[in-house]
Amino acid sequence: MRFAISVLVLFVWLALTLILWSGIPAMFIDVPTLISVLFVNGVVIAMTGQFKVFIRAKNAILSSKYVISHEDKEKAIELFRLLSKVTVYATVMFTFISLSIMLSQLDDWRNTLGPMLSISMLSIIYGSVFVILYQPAIYILEHRKNTDEKEKVVINEKMVINKIMELCYKQGITPEEVLDANEIQFRKGND
Repeated sequence: MRFAISVLVLFVWLALTLILWSGIPAMFIDVPTLISVLFVNGVVIAMTGQFKVFIRAKNAILSSKYVISHEDKEKAIELFRLLSKVTVYATVMFTFISLSIMLSQLDDWRNTLGPMLSISMLSIIYGSVFVILYQPAIYILEHRKNTDEKEKVVINEKMVINKIMELCYKQGITPEEVLDANEIQFRKGND
């Protein structure tokens, strides 16, 4: 839940920053570029065959009550690291593609250079947002307690002796009788 709220706060902050700096938030919306970045992430998930792991990881990140196995957690961490790297490379690639398209259409370059450059830089903004989301997801998964980890029990000698004495008294046997019976059994085993 904290992650979802943090993501919402991030997007509100980003929108307010864009409105304050430019006054026109619509110029930061380019659906083809956003779909391209999303598509690359979807292709990577499909190519690795980790769609179920991605869904489990998403559920585990958004809800601390969701149970995720150690194996799925490790796979999800590696998947998010891979997605983060691929997103960086994809955004650079989309930036160069849009720059080359922009340069090929520069007939009236004085009037069109600014708007075209801003659109070509949107892939970097979108990719950065995805990378910013992947890093906390990795952190949350790395620091989440595994469901299949057994709690470690520390047993010391005093606890064992106290438990044996308690069991002996419940059965009406003195600890000396237990020690004597154990000694007789030990002698039989050595003979």
